[in-house]
Amino acid sequence: MRRAYLWPAVLPGGDAAARFPVQAAAGFLAQLPVVPDLTGPPFAFPERFWLALALVQKGVRTFPMTSLGRLFDTVAALVGFTRPITFEGQAAIWLEHLARRSPPVAAYPFPLVGNRLDFRPLLEAVIVDRRRGRDPAEIAWAFHAAVAEAVLTVARWLAEEVGTRVLVLSGGVFQNLLLLSLIRDRLGDRPDL
Repeated sequence: MRRAYLWPAVLPGGDAAARFPVQAAAGFLAQLPVVPDLTGPPFAFPERFWLALALVQKGVRTFPMTSLGRLFDTVAALVGFTRPITFEGQAAIWLEHLARRSPPVAAYPFPLVGNRLDFRPLLEAVIVDRRRGRDPAEIAWAFHAAVAEAVLTVARWLAEEVGTRVLVLSGGVFQNLLLLSLIRDRLGDRPDL
C-alpha cells in the first residue's frame, strides 16, 4: 500500500514521453491552474510540447502517473533541455550537472498535502524564476534541494507513523549523487531519521 506519493499528473503518449522531456512536461504543466506560454524566450518549447498538451486537454492517449523521474525531466525542460534524450536518465543527469555549477541556494516549495507531494508550487516557482532570468544552475540546485527536503519530510512522517528509524531509498532518481548528498546533509550526523 502506498503511503505517500507525488501529486498525480498524466503521461501524454505513454512511454514516448520518457524520451521527450517536453512531452512529459505537458502532463505536469497541465496540472497548473493556467498553462504558461512556453513558446518564447527563455523557454522556446518545440511543437511536440503543444501536441502533447493537446492530448492531455482532450484526454486522449494519456496515462495517470506519479513519476518523480518525469518531474526531473519536466524541470530539465523548463531550464533548457528541450531536445529528445538519447539514453535513459539523460535529462535528469544534465539537470544534476547543471545544479553542481551553483552555490547552495534555498529550496523551492514542495509541500506535503495530506499524503501527496504537491509539485505545482515548485513548478510555478521554477517558471517565475526562469522568466526573471535567474541562473538555470541555481534553479536546478533549488529543485534538487526541494526534492531532498520533500523526501525527508515524507520519511520522517512515515518513520513516526510506523515506528522505524531506517530510511531506504530506491529507484532511478536516487542514483543522483547530488540528491543523495543533499538528503544525507539534511540528516546531519544522525543516520537515523
